[in-house]
Amino acid sequence: MVAEKVQELEDENAILKAQVEELQELCGRGAGFPKNCRHCRNFIQHYIRCGDMYCPVSEGHCVAGNRVKGRKAGQTCSSFARKEYGRNYI
Repeated sequence: MVAEKVQELEDENAILKAQVEELQELCGRGAGFPKNCRHCRNFIQHYIRCGDMYCPVSEGHCVAGNRVKGRKAGQTCSSFARKEYGRNYI
């Protein structure tokens, strides 16, 4: 029973990896996000409570110690580090 479930999960994982490879080929491996705070691993998004859930606001702070306030939309800092899927997400 458990071995069957494990095998099903491994098969599903192989299918998902193939889909990721296919999407990377379609979109290009170098396709990335702009170097702004929203895509930086040092940026912590701020949220407000909206009833029984939390909604992101257009503010946050930098754990690298850089000032975010007043920064233009296209600007980046020397501490920019791109988020990596699976490592920076909860």
